[in-house]
Amino acid sequence: MNTQSGRSMVEMLGVLAIIGVLSVGAISGYSKAMFKYKLNKHAEQMNTVINAVARNIHSFDNIKQNGTSLTPYFIKMGEIPTDMAKPNNFTGICDVFGQKWRIFIGSTGTTIFLSMTGSSLKTLSADNLAICQTTFTVAKENADSIRYIETISNAGTENKIDKAWFGDAYCHQSNCLRNLTMDGIYNACTAHKGVNEPIYFQITWDK
Repeated sequence: MNTQSGRSMVEMLGVLAIIGVLSVGAISGYSKAMFKYKLNKHAEQMNTVINAVARNIHSFDNIKQNGTSLTPYFIKMGEIPTDMAKPNNFTGICDVFGQKWRIFIGSTGTTIFLSMTGSSLKTLSADNLAICQTTFTVAKENADSIRYIETISNAGTENKIDKAWFGDAYCHQSNCLRNLTMDGIYNACTAHKGVNEPIYFQITWDK
């Protein structure tokens, strides 16, 4: 009489459980790696755009109308990475996280703005906090060319948070962008915590 051997149901369930745990770990590791890649890409994109504006700051001296969009000009000049310039969208650009930005004339024609618009960050999540911190870090690296970076959050007039950190040529003792520490960046990114309102960024240059 032949004797047949095989795996028991308990053994099979154990193998499946191990495979499940390994799969969850692999997916988690992949997600973290992809987010880290996107953070680096985000920094690269923002640095490219900031440098493009600084490099072309006087190319628009003849445009005085407040609110005039400059994004189409930058796209046509090839100054915007192709992965940020969305087809048929000439009013804004998108970073790798889908956050929308626009470049425009402000302050009666004397200032150029790079402003987040149409979407925002809620820094209560760890991922959005990291995006905010990366944005500040890139701005700090370009403190020699920008006027200021500003965070804006509105939750009713009484709770409005609006604070700026100034570049090298404009800063005062307590709000110099170049002196902003990692703790300072964290505080800037969580200043509106509890207000239950998203955060926006504006970066400006004087023409």
